[in-house]
Amino acid sequence: MSMTPRDMVVLAGRALTGTEDWAKPLARALGAHHPNGPRESIDPRSVSRWRTGVMEVLPWALEALPLILRERAGVLDEEIARLEERADEMSEAAIEIERELEELQEPPEPPEPRP
Repeated sequence: MSMTPRDMVVLAGRALTGTEDWAKPLARALGAHHPNGPRESIDPRSVSRWRTGVMEVLPWALEALPLILRERAGVLDEEIARLEERADEMSEAAIEIERELEELQEPPEPPEPRP
């Protein structure tokens, strides 16, 4: 069974935000792909109307959906790489701190007997 344009908009909106509150973020993302030139956003009411099926999804918007999702996926991939690097740095720092703490907790060596 193939998806309707409405289904595609819903799927893209959910994928973009991970929530059910996606109409405004999708409208902002679509603004950059407007056929008459980039803009901050398209009217979020249009996206809401597409969502409910009251209005047909414009062809240019359907074509922009995969582009928007790929762009966002690229941004998330970069963020994942940055976070993984930071996690590695934190793990290394934790290991170093644990070593230092172990050294502090070791009992001091008894003093050597005096002759």
